[in-house]
Amino acid sequence: MAQTQTRRLTRKALQQSGEALEQAIRRDMNGAMSAELDKAIFLGTGANGQPLGVVTGAATYGITSTDAAGPASWAALRAAVVRFMTANAAADPGAVKALVRPELWAFMDDAEAFAGTGITEWARMTAQLGGVAQTTNALAAPAGTPKETSVLLTTAAGGVSPVFVGLWGAVDLIRDPFSDAQSGGLRLTALTTADVTVARASQLELVTGLELA
Repeated sequence: MAQTQTRRLTRKALQQSGEALEQAIRRDMNGAMSAELDKAIFLGTGANGQPLGVVTGAATYGITSTDAAGPASWAALRAAVVRFMTANAAADPGAVKALVRPELWAFMDDAEAFAGTGITEWARMTAQLGGVAQTTNALAAPAGTPKETSVLLTTAAGGVSPVFVGLWGAVDLIRDPFSDAQSGGLRLTALTTADVTVARASQLELVTGLELA
């Protein structure tokens, strides 16, 4: 997969802000590249130059995917953790990490697990797992009626990651003062090439159909 980001700077903007503007745009492009890489690594379609993403290609990679078909709760995710443990992919819940959408956090943090205790489903989950990371790039936005989301669980057995991303060199930044020379403009183009492979599908578990209502 080749990822490209291009920004155009006008002569007026450069005169008003000088070098600081170009540096700010470079930082913005770096953030945009990171976001797009996340999308490609996890949600890539496998077509049109995109890699087959970890979530999109779960069936192809042999990653177990289970439809929770119910409200998001620690119990629904705990079942996936148990599958990890019985398959000897994880020794205990603390060895499992989760990748979730912010909307899941909002729903589970508002759902009281035991009436009158103030203990939420989110608190129960985070107390057991080894880590939880939130993302808006690596998992698709909730959809459907009621809205549903997915969670990707992972563990690194023996310290080996289940997914590898190959970056072919650093980000190439091309500074082009010629293409827009007539108007005194400047183009900045960032280009990077990456590949994705799932090395250990048994260390990944996808839970879908987690309802947020």
